[in-house]
Amino acid sequence: MEDIFKDIRPIVENNIQKAIAANTLNAKVMPGDHVVTSAERQKYVFTYDIGKKRLKSKINRYFANLAVNKKTKEIGKNIKIVGLENALKVKDTSFIITSNHYSPFDSLVVRHLTNTLGKKNKLSIVINESNLFMGGTLGKIVKSIDVLPYANDLEYLGKVFNPILPSLVKKNRVILIYPEQEMWLDYPFVRPLMPGAYHYATKLNIPILPIFVTWEKDNTDNIYTIHVGEALYPDQTLSLFDNKKIMSEQDITFKKSINS
Repeated sequence: MEDIFKDIRPIVENNIQKAIAANTLNAKVMPGDHVVTSAERQKYVFTYDIGKKRLKSKINRYFANLAVNKKTKEIGKNIKIVGLENALKVKDTSFIITSNHYSPFDSLVVRHLTNTLGKKNKLSIVINESNLFMGGTLGKIVKSIDVLPYANDLEYLGKVFNPILPSLVKKNRVILIYPEQEMWLDYPFVRPLMPGAYHYATKLNIPILPIFVTWEKDNTDNIYTIHVGEALYPDQTLSLFDNKKIMSEQDITFKKSINS
C-alpha cells in the first residue's frame, strides 16, 4: 500500500517523541486535523445519520461496505489471529472491541476478525467527530460505513450518541473503540487506556474483547497479527467506577503482555 503519510512522517515522529518526553501518551500527534467548532457540531455532527435511517445513507453504506470488505479480503492473506478461541466465545452476542490505534486503516484489520466471526457488516466504529470532515475517497467511505462520531459535548452525547447504543446491542453488533484515543502512526507499543470503553461496557452490560495488533514488514506489505485476549465482563454487583478501573487494568495487562 502506498505510503500516503510519507511527507508528514518526520513531523509525526517528532510529535510522538515530544509527547513521550512530556508523558502525554494520549496526545494528538497528527498535524492538520480539523478542529470542530460548536456551530459545525450543531450543523454536521448532530445531524449525521448515525442510525443510517435515510435511504441515501443506506445506499451509500451498501457500496461503502462492498469497498471495505473487498479491501479487507485483500489484506486478509497478510493477517493471522492468535487467540481466536477467545473471540469465538462471544461471537453470538454484542461486545466491544478495544484495539490499539496505529493507522487510519487499522479498522480493516479488526474487520477481518469480525468477518471471520461471521459478523460481516456488523462492525460499528467509534470515531472522533473531526473525521466527519475528512475529504477525498477515504472521507466519503468513513462517513458512509457504520461509524459512531464521538464528541465531548454533553448535549450531543445525551441526545444522539448514547441513545443509539442499546439498539446496536439488540442487533448483536460489535462496537470498536480505540481507548488510546488518538492515532499514533505506526507506534508499536501500548499506551494508557481512556475509560470510555469500560464505561459503556458496564452501562450496556456487554463484554469487552481486548485485542492488540502487531506487525512486521515483508517487502512492501505489513504482516499483521491480531492477538485476542479473554473477554472481560462487567460485574453488575460493583459500581461503575470499580468496573471501569478493574476492566481497564485487565485490558492493559493483556495488551502489555503482548507488547509494552
